[in-house]
Amino acid sequence: MKLYFMPTTRAVRPRWLLEELNISYELIRVTMDMSRSKEYGHLHPHGKVPVLIDETVTIFESAAICAYLADKYIDHGFAPKLDAPARAYYYQWLFYASLTLEAPVEQYMFHVLPGLPDKILPKQARQTVSPEEAKQWFAKVCEPLNEQLTTNDYLAGDDFTAADIVTGGVLLWALKLGMLKQESPVKSYLARLMERPALQKADEDVYAKVD
Repeated sequence: MKLYFMPTTRAVRPRWLLEELNISYELIRVTMDMSRSKEYGHLHPHGKVPVLIDETVTIFESAAICAYLADKYIDHGFAPKLDAPARAYYYQWLFYASLTLEAPVEQYMFHVLPGLPDKILPKQARQTVSPEEAKQWFAKVCEPLNEQLTTNDYLAGDDFTAADIVTGGVLLWALKLGMLKQESPVKSYLARLMERPALQKADEDVYAKVD
């Protein structure tokens, strides 16, 4: 199994799950030059990370890779069983993290990190959202998470799952960008996730502590 990886990117999320699973894998660090090559374009059509190769399977998109790995090794407990009621909430939060929670974080990132390469999103296509608007948007989409985490340690039932990994990956970005300054159930949840040795290993290049 091979994971194509760059530090501080979405590739941290599947690496985190691989470390949680405690299985053997090869980490291939992708350089910008490598990502622009024709050969790498056969792995990812936009030259991005992550990409996972598992025998005959080549898959990109961080949440999809996490879902694939959690199901492949479902006996490890990082996804609810297919017939468990918690499976519905697992899907809900897995998609919420990718489609709803991450959007304002990415918009804010464009302001505080203006040198991001065009392959992330061409500058002419970036929405006109002010930093303050992005923070307000982020606070709004965190409300359901704060409600869930007021009485629950994790998102999909009583167990830590891949949905927590994808959500935690987005929240880690937000923390590093300074979007999680106020105390909240979400910030406390992220602090607990950051104590996990697998995340510390996956994000070893640039690892932030909750302040």
